[in-house]
Amino acid sequence: MKTPRVGRPHRPGAATIPLLRVVAGPDVLRFAVLEKDKELEIGRDAECALRLADTSVSRRHARVAWAEGGFRVFDLRSRNGTRVNGAPVRGEGPPMKPGDRLEAGTVLLRFDLVSLAELLHLRGVLARLAASDRDPLTGLLTRTYLDEKLPALLERSARKGRTTSAVFVDLDRFKRINDRFGHATGDDVLRQVSRVVLFALREREVCVRYGGEELLVILENANEARGATVAERLRHQIEAHDWPRLAPGLAVTISCGVAEHQPGEPVRPWLERADAALYAAKRGGRNRVVTAAGRPRGKGKRSK
Repeated sequence: MKTPRVGRPHRPGAATIPLLRVVAGPDVLRFAVLEKDKELEIGRDAECALRLADTSVSRRHARVAWAEGGFRVFDLRSRNGTRVNGAPVRGEGPPMKPGDRLEAGTVLLRFDLVSLAELLHLRGVLARLAASDRDPLTGLLTRTYLDEKLPALLERSARKGRTTSAVFVDLDRFKRINDRFGHATGDDVLRQVSRVVLFALREREVCVRYGGEELLVILENANEARGATVAERLRHQIEAHDWPRLAPGLAVTISCGVAEHQPGEPVRPWLERADAALYAAKRGGRNRVVTAAGRPRGKGKRSK
């Protein structure tokens, strides 16, 4: 069964939980559920219900509370201001509607009504990122997964007659990002790309930090065509992410290579085919998806 995503279309009446979620910046995916009978404070102070680490946020920056038929934002005389949909909040803001954008300093949040399944998915993603067996920078699985658990996954899939696909994801011209914006910003880019990718995947779909700026996604019960569809969705989401909020002038794109595992095929040749497809995407102009069968998908604008 597919797991719904926060912010994706859902059945009428299914979304009933009011939620504020960080959508850009170092705190991306951090969230808080809003309650009508309880005020929620946003800030860097340890006692704030929605604690944000970004230095543009004041220790006690803003408060969100139910008033006059809606959740409203109250600025707490913050140093860098509070805005709703770009309009400064002076004292009390207007009632928020689903999809409204709230800015605390330079941190961008979104107000939405979500379903219980969407909320559980978000909590699950954050729990996986915080697990002890994760890469310390990105929160993704490490390459030990490929030796310790991937063979068992392939055996299980083979028994059930299912197909597994691999998607290599590589950040385009990452050295230029480090050279222009600094390695600290480069690390933030890696962290945010990893969170955007993991958030877009189902619970059973795996993402590994393969090395440097390269990620590997393992899609169980997915042929090469579906793998390419998932990769194209990731490509769009990374390109559309609000990167200038992290650093003015910053733009990030990815290239992807997809390969479907063949019956009885060893892991190494399978991943080599996906890697070769990735390099074909790079040679083809970057910011695109290429399958091992040689079919490009969703050619984006040429990455500068």
